[in-house]
Amino acid sequence: MVRLACFVSATPCFCSVCMKRVKLSKRLMALAEMIEKDASVADIGTDHGHLPVFLAQTGVVKRIIASDISAASLAAARNSAEAYDVPELITFLVTPGLEGITHTDADTVVIAGLGGETILGILEDAPWTKYHHVTLILQPQSKIDLLCRFLYDNGYEILQTKSVKDKGKYYTVILVTGGKGI
Repeated sequence: MVRLACFVSATPCFCSVCMKRVKLSKRLMALAEMIEKDASVADIGTDHGHLPVFLAQTGVVKRIIASDISAASLAAARNSAEAYDVPELITFLVTPGLEGITHTDADTVVIAGLGGETILGILEDAPWTKYHHVTLILQPQSKIDLLCRFLYDNGYEILQTKSVKDKGKYYTVILVTGGKGI
């Protein structure tokens, strides 16, 4: 679908007058704020797909992949994208972790809402994430210490950590970069 230009500007319009906007939780907004302009983003374990929908609506990224191991969750993400009129801006993949996704597909990988051990396993299965100047935005639900130890031991660099309180719970968001090689 091609968006009509807003009366305020000649660019495709994403203003609240012309389209409804997805509202992110504080936790998801903390993730979105760490994503660089013009990034190619893969949201792993996307669940309801609100982050990819938000990124599509803002138009600040080049490419968006929403993936989940669960076909039902991915269907929910696709439904969210359709409800907010952006399904053509998102690639949907049913896949475990980063299987089938490479550094040429995404330079920024978001893995949020999974346990630290699960995130660690996803990264172990995708060693390319520690090369090629890949940015990781991680939000583990548990075992943060184990995940941080893995990152340190495997050549990743933690650039920033941020705590956010959302609906009475505290979450830690970790901004990581891959190694400087390759």
